[in-house]
Parts: sequence; C-alpha cells; structure tokens
Amino acid sequence: YNSDIYADDLPYWNTKFGRPLLIIPYSLDNNDMRFAQSLEGERFYQYLKDTFDCLYQEGASAPKMMSIGLHCRIVGRPGRALGLAKFLDYVQSFKQEAWVCRRI
Repeated sequence: YNSDIYADDLPYWNTKFGRPLLIIPYSLDNNDMRFAQSLEGERFYQYLKDTFDCLYQEGASAPKMMSIGLHCRIVGRPGRALGLAKFLDYVQSFKQEAWVCRRI
C-alpha cells in the first residue's frame, strides 16, 4: 500500500502499474505537523473532534474516511498526548458506526 498521497479523501486501488496497489490518502489537514509551533492538547482534540463530527454527519449518505497524521516528536509530548487520547476516547463512543485502524 501507499499512504503518502493527497489525491483523494477515500482509499482506492491503483492498477496502472500491473499489480494493484492500495492507495490510502494522507492528510495535511488533520496532522499534528500543522500545530507543531503551538499545539495544545485541547486545541488539537477540538479540531479532530469537529472534523470527525462533520464527516460522521456526511457519512450518513456516503462513505467517509478521516486520516490523522501523527509524529511522535510532536503529539507524543505529555501535554499534547492527552488531546489525542481524549479524541480516541470520543471516537470509541461510536463503536458501532466508526472503525478505528492504525497503519503498521
């Protein structure tokens, strides 16, 4: 798979080069790098929550995906990590409707 592309909001298969390659969009919008200079945990949480809530509403009529770009040196700081943890707890309250996966 390739997860370093900004060409779409939803995953898709690229079959142009023989073997199919899964393209998973990467987000600059929901990315801790945007907040590198002034990322407070609560502000990052609120931004992610607002994005999720909007996509959740839109998802009633069409599939949606929310990708979050995280870097250990940015969001991994104690004051910032709590905002991410709070967001993950919030999304887990939508267990039946939202699927959380990780890139490994």
